[in-house]
Amino acid sequence: MKEEIKKEAVKLFNTLGMSNVSMKQIADSLSISAGNLQYHYKTKAVLLANIYDDMFEETKNNILPENAYITLFHFEEMMRNFDRLQEHYNFFFNDIVNINKTYPEIAEHYKVTNLNRFEEGRKLIDYYIETGRMLPESETIDYDKTMHLIWMSSTFWQSQKLVITSTTYETNKCASIEMLWTLLLPYLTEKGLEEYYQVRKFVALPKTNE
Repeated sequence: MKEEIKKEAVKLFNTLGMSNVSMKQIADSLSISAGNLQYHYKTKAVLLANIYDDMFEETKNNILPENAYITLFHFEEMMRNFDRLQEHYNFFFNDIVNINKTYPEIAEHYKVTNLNRFEEGRKLIDYYIETGRMLPESETIDYDKTMHLIWMSSTFWQSQKLVITSTTYETNKCASIEMLWTLLLPYLTEKGLEEYYQVRKFVALPKTNE
């Protein structure tokens, strides 16, 4: 029952917005009593914390492989996985500021998780520099800031689409990974660009049923 409750809550949160959904609405949607719901999740905060734990577990799928030759495709794959996570839990990213203000325990967990991501992202960039795919850091190249820009762009990608909805504006109609690559392309070496074009050609290939 716990999994059914979380699944229904995510669906309602995504559709109506987390702050607009009450525990009673979740119970009614599942055709159970409020007491039954509270038996499994005493408060909305407890329910949200459990949903966030699921999100955190899913992010572990984005961890880079150990003792392996890492290509630019790993960056592409990580960002696409994160995009799928956002689509599944779009309510969280659409209301991320309010959630962090309202639920301090989640906010602290989220902060620590992101600081770890910054460290892992920097290691990835350092690896690309060492293997000749990216330019070395200099007075005009600050990869810590680049990583922060990538985090901001990916984290708020879903919410910005709700703000800019004009049918005549096409810039944000692309996949988030297309936008993220624009942040890295200026720093790719000739070797990096060659690999980038190979990656783009590979991911653009149509899927078959064979």
